[in-house]
Amino acid sequence: MKKINFKLINTLLLLLIIFLVWIMRGLWLGVVSRICAIILPFLIGFVLAYILNPLLKFLIRKGIPKKIALSIIFVSILLFITIFLWVLIPSILPMMFNQTQALFVTINDFIRDISVKFDLNLMGLSKSIEMIATDITGDLSKMVSQGFINFISSSLNFVAHLLIVIIATIYFLFDMDNIRDRFEKFLKRLKNKKTFKYFETLDDAIHKYINAFCLFALIIFIEYTLVFYIIGHPYFLLLGILAGFGTFIPYFGGIILGIIAIITASVISPQLLIFSVIVALIFPNIDGYFTAPKIYAKSNKVPALLSVFAVFAGGMIAGFIGIVIALPVTIIILTTLRFYDEEIDSGIEHLKKKIDD
Repeated sequence: MKKINFKLINTLLLLLIIFLVWIMRGLWLGVVSRICAIILPFLIGFVLAYILNPLLKFLIRKGIPKKIALSIIFVSILLFITIFLWVLIPSILPMMFNQTQALFVTINDFIRDISVKFDLNLMGLSKSIEMIATDITGDLSKMVSQGFINFISSSLNFVAHLLIVIIATIYFLFDMDNIRDRFEKFLKRLKNKKTFKYFETLDDAIHKYINAFCLFALIIFIEYTLVFYIIGHPYFLLLGILAGFGTFIPYFGGIILGIIAIITASVISPQLLIFSVIVALIFPNIDGYFTAPKIYAKSNKVPALLSVFAVFAGGMIAGFIGIVIALPVTIIILTTLRFYDEEIDSGIEHLKKKIDD
């Protein structure tokens, strides 16, 4: 009697499972997307609570009771949102709409001038820019014409999710110490001191990164808004906002901002063009060699090439959300690799010996 080849049977079963999962992907992808949609507001709430927890602890250390400190944080956030929606948005949005519209018109005029001067066919590029401009200015126009508050309130789904996020954030922030204590007790029950130390190191690395990044983005936004306002650039606010968001894309964010500033200045006046070129050449270097190192000195250092790759990969995989989480995920991976460096090396050596044998 022939022996049953269990390896072959297991392989065939695995292939059958993969095939069934593949043909039923429409069903399980729908279920997974629904589950993700349900979990996402709570996950965002937990992340926000995790970010705000050091601020809560700081207020408590100053002698403010926990409930009052929590109230101060959320009253401040609500006041900021209220001022942003009811005071700043009605004046800023129309200006942003006009600046964005004029910005794309200027870029298109520049492309047409280049096409005529150098006899180049850049119609495809021009049409692509027009399509992007139509989409962006269309959304902004809708906000301006309907009013930002009406625009938000018309989206009941958005409001419902926002309320869930706020409630989840309040709950998680109030109970964050208990959550951390329970997690610590769970790790201690594992009786593995290295695992406990790893999560402590990871927690410290993430907090340092978040603090440094938020401070850097704020400094960059204020810096470029003021600089472009001082040199008389008509799109100073839009360029300042782009500079702040550009910190999500290391190195390329500053380059893209400089190109946009120079192109728009080139069709306004020679003087503004010279000033914009000076800003584009000097300030990114100041930020790269002085501001960023000072702010990120105590943070987890990520190699430049790895930062660019992480942001690019994140954008390709998950769009804007992928870009936002790319560097935090990279820091988690780097911290893990650095912490378990010896174990990884010994594991590789053990694997090599097995292969040689």
